[in-house]
Amino acid sequence: MQHSSDNGSGSDSDSSSGLGKTAWEGKNSAWLTAGIIVADVVGAGILGMPNAVKHFGWALGTIVLTLMLAANVHISLLLWRVKMFCPGCYSAITYVDLCRGAFVKSSKLQRRSIAIVTGISQYSFLFGLMGIYLLSAGKGLGMLFYNTHICLPIWALIASAVLLPFAGTAREMGTYQSLVWINIITLCGTVLIPLGYYCVHGTEGIKPEDSQVLAFAPLTAAGVLSALSTFTFGMTSQFMLTEIIAEMKDPAELPKAYVSISAPFQLIAFMVAGLGGYFFLGDAVNGMINENLPFGIAFQVGAFCLVTHMLISYLIKGVVLCRAMLTAAKEEWASPDDPRKRALFGWNVMVIPTIIAAWLLANLVPFFNELVDLLGASFTPLSCWVIPILMFIRYYVDAEEKPKVSIFEWIAIALEMCLAVVLLFLGTYTSLVAIHENWQSFGYPFECHCEGIWETCACSSHHIGMMDQCAAPGPFP
Repeated sequence: MQHSSDNGSGSDSDSSSGLGKTAWEGKNSAWLTAGIIVADVVGAGILGMPNAVKHFGWALGTIVLTLMLAANVHISLLLWRVKMFCPGCYSAITYVDLCRGAFVKSSKLQRRSIAIVTGISQYSFLFGLMGIYLLSAGKGLGMLFYNTHICLPIWALIASAVLLPFAGTAREMGTYQSLVWINIITLCGTVLIPLGYYCVHGTEGIKPEDSQVLAFAPLTAAGVLSALSTFTFGMTSQFMLTEIIAEMKDPAELPKAYVSISAPFQLIAFMVAGLGGYFFLGDAVNGMINENLPFGIAFQVGAFCLVTHMLISYLIKGVVLCRAMLTAAKEEWASPDDPRKRALFGWNVMVIPTIIAAWLLANLVPFFNELVDLLGASFTPLSCWVIPILMFIRYYVDAEEKPKVSIFEWIAIALEMCLAVVLLFLGTYTSLVAIHENWQSFGYPFECHCEGIWETCACSSHHIGMMDQCAAPGPFP
Protein backbone atom coordinates (compact mmCIF):
# COMPACT_ATOMS: atom_id res chain seq x y z
CA MET A 1 0.00 0.00 0.00
CA GLN A 2 1.43 3.37 -1.01
CA HIS A 3 0.91 6.13 1.53
CA SER A 4 -0.14 9.19 -0.40
CA SER A 5 0.68 12.79 0.34
CA ASP A 6 -2.91 14.00 -0.09
CA ASN A 7 -4.29 14.68 3.36
CA GLY A 8 -7.74 15.73 2.32
CA SER A 9 -7.44 19.13 3.94
CA GLY A 10 -7.49 21.18 0.80
CA SER A 11 -5.74 24.49 1.13
CA ASP A 12 -5.64 24.46 4.91
CA SER A 13 -2.46 26.16 6.05
CA ASP A 14 -1.68 23.42 8.56
CA SER A 15 -1.07 20.98 5.73
CA SER A 16 2.29 22.59 5.22
CA SER A 17 3.43 21.38 8.61
CA GLY A 18 4.01 17.87 7.45
CA LEU A 19 0.75 15.93 7.21
CA GLY A 20 1.44 12.99 4.97
CA LYS A 21 4.29 14.57 3.00
CA THR A 22 6.80 11.78 3.66
CA ALA A 23 5.52 8.71 1.84
CA TRP A 24 6.73 5.14 1.79
CA GLU A 25 5.50 1.65 1.10
CA GLY A 26 4.03 -0.32 4.00
CA LYS A 27 5.74 -3.72 4.31
CA ASN A 28 4.69 -5.40 7.56
CA SER A 29 2.32 -8.37 7.67
CA ALA A 30 -0.41 -8.81 10.29
CA TRP A 31 1.77 -11.27 12.21
CA LEU A 32 4.81 -8.98 12.25
CA THR A 33 2.55 -6.09 13.26
CA ALA A 34 1.18 -8.19 16.13
CA GLY A 35 4.76 -8.87 17.22
CA ILE A 36 5.59 -5.17 17.10
CA ILE A 37 2.46 -4.36 19.13
CA VAL A 38 3.46 -6.94 21.74
CA ALA A 39 6.99 -5.53 21.82
CA ASP A 40 5.54 -2.02 22.09
CA VAL A 41 2.90 -2.76 24.72
CA VAL A 42 4.41 -5.49 26.89
CA GLY A 43 7.51 -3.60 27.93
CA ALA A 44 8.78 -2.42 31.29
CA GLY A 45 5.24 -2.28 32.69
CA ILE A 46 4.87 -6.06 32.88
CA LEU A 47 7.68 -6.28 35.43
CA GLY A 48 5.61 -4.22 37.87
CA MET A 49 2.38 -6.19 37.43
CA PRO A 50 2.66 -8.11 40.75
CA ASN A 51 2.92 -4.75 42.53
CA ALA A 52 -0.31 -3.67 40.86
CA VAL A 53 -2.21 -6.91 41.56
CA LYS A 54 -1.34 -6.80 45.28
CA HIS A 55 -3.45 -3.66 45.69
CA PHE A 56 -6.56 -5.54 44.53
CA GLY A 57 -5.95 -9.17 45.45
CA TRP A 58 -5.86 -12.00 42.93
CA ALA A 59 -9.63 -12.25 42.24
CA LEU A 60 -10.39 -8.54 41.92
CA GLY A 61 -7.00 -8.02 40.27
CA THR A 62 -7.91 -10.51 37.55
CA ILE A 63 -11.15 -8.66 36.83
CA VAL A 64 -9.56 -5.20 36.79
CA LEU A 65 -6.62 -6.35 34.66
CA THR A 66 -8.97 -7.90 32.08
CA LEU A 67 -11.19 -4.82 31.95
CA MET A 68 -8.20 -2.50 31.58
CA LEU A 69 -6.84 -4.55 28.69
CA ALA A 70 -10.29 -4.60 27.04
CA ALA A 71 -10.51 -0.81 27.38
CA ASN A 72 -7.09 -0.37 25.80
CA VAL A 73 -7.97 -2.63 22.88
CA HIS A 74 -11.26 -0.76 22.40
CA ILE A 75 -9.56 2.65 22.33
CA SER A 76 -6.97 1.30 19.88
CA LEU A 77 -9.78 0.21 17.57
CA LEU A 78 -11.40 3.65 17.87
CA LEU A 79 -8.12 5.12 16.69
CA TRP A 80 -7.94 2.63 13.81
CA ARG A 81 -11.48 3.57 12.74
CA VAL A 82 -10.45 7.22 12.61
CA LYS A 83 -7.39 6.32 10.52
CA MET A 84 -9.34 4.14 8.08
CA PHE A 85 -12.61 6.03 7.67
CA CYS A 86 -12.03 9.72 8.43
CA PRO A 87 -11.32 11.39 5.03
CA GLY A 88 -8.72 13.74 6.49
CA CYS A 89 -6.77 10.82 8.00
CA TYR A 90 -6.34 8.43 5.07
CA SER A 91 -2.71 9.45 4.49
CA ALA A 92 -1.72 10.04 8.12
CA ILE A 93 1.57 8.35 8.98
CA THR A 94 2.15 9.91 12.40
CA TYR A 95 0.01 10.43 15.48
CA VAL A 96 0.12 14.21 15.00
CA ASP A 97 -0.91 13.77 11.34
CA LEU A 98 -3.90 11.74 12.48
CA CYS A 99 -4.88 14.40 14.99
CA ARG A 100 -4.75 17.16 12.37
CA GLY A 101 -6.78 15.04 9.97
CA ALA A 102 -9.46 14.24 12.56
CA PHE A 103 -9.83 17.94 13.44
CA VAL A 104 -9.54 19.19 9.86
CA LYS A 105 -13.03 20.75 9.96
CA SER A 106 -12.50 22.48 13.29
CA SER A 107 -11.19 26.01 13.74
CA LYS A 108 -7.52 26.67 13.10
CA LEU A 109 -6.95 27.47 16.80
CA GLN A 110 -8.58 24.24 17.96
CA ARG A 111 -6.74 22.16 15.37
CA ARG A 112 -3.35 23.63 16.18
CA SER A 113 -3.91 23.43 19.93
CA ILE A 114 -4.86 19.75 19.91
CA ALA A 115 -1.97 18.97 17.52
CA ILE A 116 0.51 20.69 19.85
CA VAL A 117 -0.83 18.83 22.90
CA THR A 118 -0.72 15.55 20.97
CA GLY A 119 2.86 16.08 19.87
CA ILE A 120 4.13 17.15 23.28
CA SER A 121 2.41 14.28 25.10
CA GLN A 122 3.49 11.64 22.55
CA TYR A 123 7.14 12.66 22.30
CA SER A 124 7.51 13.30 26.03
CA PHE A 125 6.02 9.90 26.78
CA LEU A 126 8.30 8.22 24.24
CA PHE A 127 11.36 9.91 25.68
CA GLY A 128 10.39 8.99 29.23
CA LEU A 129 9.96 5.36 28.19
CA MET A 130 13.33 5.32 26.47
CA GLY A 131 14.93 6.57 29.69
CA ILE A 132 13.24 3.76 31.62
CA TYR A 133 14.45 1.21 29.09
CA LEU A 134 18.08 2.34 29.35
CA LEU A 135 17.82 2.40 33.16
CA SER A 136 16.40 -1.14 33.15
CA ALA A 137 18.94 -2.39 30.58
CA GLY A 138 21.79 -0.93 32.63
CA LYS A 139 20.47 -2.56 35.77
CA GLY A 140 20.06 -5.83 33.87
CA LEU A 141 23.74 -5.74 32.83
CA GLY A 142 24.73 -5.12 36.44
CA MET A 143 22.61 -8.08 37.54
CA LEU A 144 24.07 -10.27 34.78
CA PHE A 145 27.64 -9.46 35.87
CA TYR A 146 26.97 -9.02 39.58
CA ASN A 147 30.54 -9.99 40.52
CA THR A 148 31.91 -7.17 38.35
CA HIS A 149 31.69 -4.04 40.47
CA ILE A 150 30.70 -1.38 37.95
CA CYS A 151 28.25 1.35 38.92
CA LEU A 152 24.78 1.67 37.37
CA PRO A 153 25.49 4.83 35.29
CA ILE A 154 28.39 3.04 33.58
CA TRP A 155 26.29 -0.07 32.95
CA ALA A 156 23.61 2.15 31.38
CA LEU A 157 26.31 3.73 29.22
CA ILE A 158 27.48 0.28 28.10
CA ALA A 159 23.87 -0.63 27.26
CA SER A 160 23.68 2.55 25.16
CA ALA A 161 26.84 1.57 23.27
CA VAL A 162 25.42 -1.91 22.55
CA LEU A 163 22.21 -0.33 21.29
CA LEU A 164 23.81 2.30 19.03
CA PRO A 165 24.67 0.16 15.94
CA PHE A 166 21.10 -1.16 15.77
CA ALA A 167 19.44 2.20 16.46
CA GLY A 168 21.66 3.86 13.86
CA THR A 169 20.50 1.53 11.08
CA ALA A 170 16.88 0.74 12.06
CA ARG A 171 14.75 3.40 10.38
CA GLU A 172 11.57 1.30 10.53
CA MET A 173 10.10 -0.71 13.39
CA GLY A 174 10.23 -3.83 11.24
CA THR A 175 13.83 -3.34 10.01
CA TYR A 176 15.18 -6.18 12.15
CA GLN A 177 12.27 -8.62 12.05
CA SER A 178 14.15 -11.30 13.97
CA LEU A 179 14.60 -8.89 16.90
CA VAL A 180 10.83 -8.57 17.22
CA TRP A 181 10.51 -12.30 17.86
CA ILE A 182 13.63 -12.40 20.04
CA ASN A 183 12.01 -9.63 22.07
CA ILE A 184 8.92 -11.75 22.70
CA ILE A 185 11.05 -14.76 23.68
CA THR A 186 13.15 -12.75 26.13
CA LEU A 187 10.01 -11.10 27.50
CA CYS A 188 8.69 -14.57 28.34
CA GLY A 189 12.05 -15.47 29.88
CA THR A 190 12.09 -12.35 32.05
CA VAL A 191 8.78 -13.41 33.60
CA LEU A 192 8.92 -17.21 33.47
CA ILE A 193 12.44 -17.70 34.87
CA PRO A 194 11.60 -16.22 38.31
CA LEU A 195 8.27 -18.08 38.41
CA GLY A 196 10.00 -21.33 37.38
CA TYR A 197 12.58 -20.84 40.10
CA TYR A 198 9.83 -20.43 42.70
CA CYS A 199 8.13 -23.61 41.46
CA VAL A 200 11.32 -25.67 41.71
CA HIS A 201 12.99 -24.20 44.81
CA GLY A 202 10.01 -22.73 46.63
CA THR A 203 9.86 -19.28 48.18
CA GLU A 204 11.40 -19.96 51.59
CA GLY A 205 13.72 -17.08 52.32
CA ILE A 206 12.15 -15.11 49.47
CA LYS A 207 8.57 -14.56 50.61
CA PRO A 208 8.34 -12.69 53.95
CA GLU A 209 6.59 -14.67 56.68
CA ASP A 210 3.87 -12.06 57.14
CA SER A 211 3.15 -11.76 53.40
CA GLN A 212 -0.44 -12.65 52.47
CA VAL A 213 -2.20 -13.75 49.30
CA LEU A 214 -5.76 -12.41 49.31
CA ALA A 215 -8.60 -12.78 46.83
CA PHE A 216 -9.81 -9.28 47.69
CA ALA A 217 -7.23 -6.99 49.26
CA PRO A 218 -8.25 -3.97 51.38
CA LEU A 219 -8.58 -1.06 48.98
CA THR A 220 -6.91 2.29 49.50
CA ALA A 221 -7.16 5.32 47.23
CA ALA A 222 -3.38 5.55 46.80
CA GLY A 223 -3.06 1.82 46.14
CA VAL A 224 -5.88 1.73 43.58
CA LEU A 225 -4.53 4.77 41.72
CA SER A 226 -1.02 3.31 41.72
CA ALA A 227 -2.26 -0.04 40.41
CA LEU A 228 -4.44 1.51 37.71
CA SER A 229 -1.52 3.71 36.64
CA THR A 230 0.68 0.62 36.31
CA PHE A 231 -2.00 -1.23 34.33
CA THR A 232 -2.51 1.77 32.07
CA PHE A 233 1.22 2.25 31.54
CA GLY A 234 1.79 -1.44 30.84
CA MET A 235 -0.99 -1.92 28.29
CA THR A 236 -1.09 1.17 26.09
CA SER A 237 0.02 1.44 22.47
CA GLN A 238 -2.26 4.16 21.09
CA PHE A 239 0.47 6.82 21.11
CA MET A 240 2.40 4.74 18.53
CA LEU A 241 -0.43 2.94 16.78
CA THR A 242 -0.65 5.33 13.82
CA GLU A 243 3.03 4.79 13.06
CA ILE A 244 2.57 1.01 13.41
CA ILE A 245 -0.39 1.06 11.01
CA ALA A 246 1.62 3.18 8.55
CA GLU A 247 4.18 0.37 8.25
CA MET A 248 1.52 -2.28 7.51
CA LYS A 249 1.18 -3.78 4.06
CA ASP A 250 -2.60 -3.82 4.58
CA PRO A 251 -3.81 -1.48 7.37
CA ALA A 252 -7.27 -3.12 7.20
CA GLU A 253 -5.69 -6.11 8.97
CA LEU A 254 -4.97 -4.15 12.15
CA PRO A 255 -7.96 -5.66 14.03
CA LYS A 256 -6.66 -9.13 13.16
CA ALA A 257 -3.17 -8.24 14.37
CA TYR A 258 -4.39 -6.57 17.54
CA VAL A 259 -7.54 -8.38 18.64
CA SER A 260 -6.92 -11.90 17.32
CA ILE A 261 -3.15 -12.22 17.83
CA SER A 262 -1.67 -9.58 20.11
CA ALA A 263 -4.41 -9.07 22.73
CA PRO A 264 -4.71 -12.77 23.76
CA PHE A 265 -0.93 -12.95 24.18
CA GLN A 266 -0.96 -9.74 26.21
CA LEU A 267 -3.69 -11.08 28.49
CA ILE A 268 -1.80 -14.31 29.14
CA ALA A 269 1.49 -12.46 29.70
CA PHE A 270 0.00 -9.94 32.13
CA MET A 271 -1.93 -12.66 34.00
CA VAL A 272 1.11 -14.90 34.35
CA ALA A 273 3.36 -12.05 35.49
CA GLY A 274 0.86 -10.32 37.76
CA LEU A 275 -0.93 -13.28 39.32
CA GLY A 276 2.13 -15.55 39.32
CA GLY A 277 4.32 -13.01 41.08
CA TYR A 278 1.55 -12.22 43.57
CA PHE A 279 0.77 -15.89 44.33
CA PHE A 280 4.40 -16.67 45.07
CA LEU A 281 5.45 -13.50 46.89
CA GLY A 282 2.19 -12.18 48.32
CA ASP A 283 1.38 -8.61 49.21
CA ALA A 284 4.97 -7.92 50.30
CA VAL A 285 6.15 -8.13 46.68
CA ASN A 286 8.28 -5.18 45.70
CA GLY A 287 10.38 -4.07 42.73
CA MET A 288 10.64 -5.83 39.38
CA ILE A 289 9.64 -9.50 39.45
CA ASN A 290 13.04 -10.66 38.18
CA GLU A 291 14.80 -8.86 41.07
CA ASN A 292 13.17 -11.23 43.55
CA LEU A 293 15.73 -14.00 43.01
CA PRO A 294 18.95 -14.84 44.87
CA PHE A 295 22.24 -14.23 43.09
CA GLY A 296 22.99 -17.19 40.83
CA ILE A 297 22.43 -18.68 37.39
CA ALA A 298 18.65 -18.11 37.30
CA PHE A 299 19.21 -14.50 38.36
CA GLN A 300 21.75 -14.02 35.55
CA VAL A 301 19.66 -15.66 32.82
CA GLY A 302 16.68 -13.55 33.83
CA ALA A 303 18.92 -10.47 33.73
CA PHE A 304 20.11 -11.35 30.21
CA CYS A 305 16.49 -11.60 29.07
CA LEU A 306 15.74 -8.25 30.72
CA VAL A 307 18.63 -6.52 28.95
CA THR A 308 17.64 -7.90 25.55
CA HIS A 309 13.95 -7.08 26.04
CA MET A 310 14.63 -3.51 27.18
CA LEU A 311 17.08 -2.70 24.38
CA ILE A 312 14.74 -3.96 21.66
CA SER A 313 11.84 -2.07 23.24
CA TYR A 314 14.00 1.08 23.16
CA LEU A 315 14.80 0.41 19.50
CA ILE A 316 11.10 0.32 18.53
CA LYS A 317 10.22 3.49 20.46
CA GLY A 318 13.33 5.24 19.19
CA VAL A 319 12.30 4.75 15.56
CA VAL A 320 9.14 6.78 16.10
CA LEU A 321 10.79 9.61 18.05
CA CYS A 322 13.86 9.97 15.82
CA ARG A 323 11.78 9.82 12.64
CA ALA A 324 9.58 12.63 13.96
CA MET A 325 12.63 14.77 14.77
CA LEU A 326 14.22 14.10 11.38
CA THR A 327 10.95 14.94 9.61
CA ALA A 328 10.80 18.25 11.46
CA ALA A 329 14.45 19.06 10.71
CA LYS A 330 14.93 17.71 7.18
CA GLU A 331 11.79 16.07 5.86
CA GLU A 332 13.23 15.04 2.49
CA TRP A 333 15.67 12.75 4.35
CA ALA A 334 13.06 11.15 6.61
CA SER A 335 11.77 8.34 4.38
CA PRO A 336 13.12 4.98 5.61
CA ASP A 337 13.30 3.87 1.98
CA ASP A 338 15.76 6.64 1.06
CA PRO A 339 19.06 4.82 0.25
CA ARG A 340 21.21 7.96 0.13
CA LYS A 341 24.14 8.22 2.56
CA ARG A 342 23.05 11.67 3.65
CA ALA A 343 19.68 10.26 4.72
CA LEU A 344 21.44 7.66 6.90
CA PHE A 345 23.73 10.41 8.21
CA GLY A 346 20.72 12.58 9.06
CA TRP A 347 19.13 9.63 10.85
CA ASN A 348 22.20 9.12 13.04
CA VAL A 349 22.37 12.84 13.77
CA MET A 350 19.02 12.29 15.51
CA VAL A 351 19.76 8.87 17.03
CA ILE A 352 23.03 9.64 18.84
CA PRO A 353 21.92 12.77 20.78
CA THR A 354 18.66 10.98 21.66
CA ILE A 355 20.53 8.06 23.21
CA ILE A 356 22.74 10.47 25.14
CA ALA A 357 19.71 12.40 26.40
CA ALA A 358 17.90 9.18 27.39
CA TRP A 359 21.02 8.05 29.29
CA LEU A 360 21.06 11.37 31.15
CA LEU A 361 17.37 10.98 32.03
CA ALA A 362 17.93 7.40 33.22
CA ASN A 363 20.57 8.57 35.67
CA LEU A 364 18.73 11.68 36.81
CA VAL A 365 15.71 9.66 37.99
CA PRO A 366 17.00 6.16 38.91
CA PHE A 367 13.77 4.88 40.51
CA PHE A 368 11.81 2.33 38.50
CA ASN A 369 8.41 1.70 40.11
CA GLU A 370 7.78 5.34 40.96
CA LEU A 371 8.70 6.50 37.46
CA VAL A 372 6.41 3.87 35.92
CA ASP A 373 3.56 5.10 38.12
CA LEU A 374 4.26 8.74 37.22
CA LEU A 375 4.33 8.11 33.47
CA GLY A 376 1.29 5.85 33.77
CA ALA A 377 -0.67 8.55 35.57
CA SER A 378 0.43 11.60 33.59
CA PHE A 379 1.26 11.10 29.92
CA THR A 380 -0.49 7.74 29.42
CA PRO A 381 -4.10 8.84 30.10
CA LEU A 382 -3.68 11.99 28.02
CA SER A 383 -1.79 10.56 25.05
CA CYS A 384 -3.36 7.10 24.95
CA TRP A 385 -6.95 7.60 26.18
CA VAL A 386 -8.12 11.22 26.12
CA ILE A 387 -6.69 12.25 22.74
CA PRO A 388 -7.84 9.12 20.80
CA ILE A 389 -11.36 9.46 22.25
CA LEU A 390 -11.48 13.17 21.32
CA MET A 391 -10.35 12.28 17.79
CA PHE A 392 -13.09 9.70 17.43
CA ILE A 393 -15.78 12.05 18.77
CA ARG A 394 -14.63 14.79 16.39
CA TYR A 395 -14.70 12.33 13.48
CA TYR A 396 -18.20 11.22 14.51
CA VAL A 397 -19.48 14.78 14.76
CA ASP A 398 -18.04 15.83 11.38
CA ALA A 399 -18.86 12.64 9.43
CA GLU A 400 -21.58 12.93 6.78
CA GLU A 401 -22.25 9.22 7.17
CA LYS A 402 -22.12 8.51 10.90
CA PRO A 403 -20.13 5.43 12.02
CA LYS A 404 -22.19 2.86 13.90
CA VAL A 405 -21.83 3.34 17.65
CA SER A 406 -24.23 1.58 20.01
CA ILE A 407 -25.47 3.10 23.25
CA PHE A 408 -23.34 0.54 25.13
CA GLU A 409 -20.22 1.68 23.28
CA TRP A 410 -20.96 5.33 24.11
CA ILE A 411 -21.28 4.33 27.77
CA ALA A 412 -17.93 2.51 27.54
CA ILE A 413 -16.34 5.59 25.91
CA ALA A 414 -17.71 7.83 28.67
CA LEU A 415 -16.39 5.53 31.40
CA GLU A 416 -12.98 5.33 29.72
CA MET A 417 -12.80 9.12 29.49
CA CYS A 418 -13.78 9.53 33.16
CA LEU A 419 -11.15 7.03 34.28
CA ALA A 420 -8.51 8.78 32.15
CA VAL A 421 -9.31 12.16 33.71
CA VAL A 422 -9.19 10.72 37.25
CA LEU A 423 -5.83 9.07 36.59
CA LEU A 424 -4.48 12.18 34.89
CA PHE A 425 -5.09 14.42 37.87
CA LEU A 426 -5.42 12.31 41.03
CA GLY A 427 -3.01 9.63 39.82
CA THR A 428 -0.34 12.15 38.92
CA TYR A 429 -0.76 13.91 42.27
CA THR A 430 -0.48 10.61 44.17
CA SER A 431 2.63 9.60 42.21
CA LEU A 432 4.33 12.92 42.87
CA VAL A 433 3.53 12.68 46.59
CA ALA A 434 5.01 9.16 46.72
CA ILE A 435 8.20 10.33 44.96
CA HIS A 436 8.49 13.29 47.35
CA GLU A 437 8.01 11.11 50.44
CA ASN A 438 10.63 8.58 49.33
CA TRP A 439 13.08 11.03 47.76
CA GLN A 440 15.78 10.52 50.37
CA SER A 441 15.82 6.76 49.74
CA PHE A 442 16.47 7.15 46.00
CA GLY A 443 19.93 8.65 46.31
CA TYR A 444 21.34 11.45 44.20
CA PRO A 445 21.52 11.50 40.39
CA PHE A 446 24.53 9.68 38.93
CA GLU A 447 25.29 7.90 42.21
CA CYS A 448 26.65 4.37 41.94
CA HIS A 449 23.33 2.68 42.81
CA CYS A 450 24.92 -0.72 43.30
CA GLU A 451 21.87 -2.03 45.20
CA GLY A 452 20.87 -5.43 43.86
CA ILE A 453 23.62 -5.53 41.22
CA TRP A 454 26.70 -6.19 43.42
CA GLU A 455 26.89 -9.32 45.53
CA THR A 456 28.22 -7.47 48.55
CA CYS A 457 26.75 -6.73 51.96
CA ALA A 458 27.55 -3.04 51.54
CA CYS A 459 25.28 -2.82 48.47
CA SER A 460 22.82 -5.71 48.67
CA SER A 461 22.40 -6.61 52.33
CA HIS A 462 18.62 -6.75 51.88
CA HIS A 463 18.74 -8.74 48.64
CA ILE A 464 17.18 -12.20 48.70
CA GLY A 465 19.73 -14.76 49.91
CA MET A 466 22.04 -12.12 51.38
CA MET A 467 20.20 -11.17 54.57
CA ASP A 468 21.38 -14.09 56.73
CA GLN A 469 24.94 -13.85 55.41
CA CYS A 470 25.16 -10.13 56.03
CA ALA A 471 23.53 -10.37 59.48
CA ALA A 472 26.09 -12.92 60.70
CA PRO A 473 29.27 -11.59 62.36
CA GLY A 474 32.35 -11.69 60.19
CA PRO A 475 34.39 -9.70 57.69
CA PHE A 476 32.03 -9.61 54.73
CA PRO A 477 32.63 -7.22 51.82
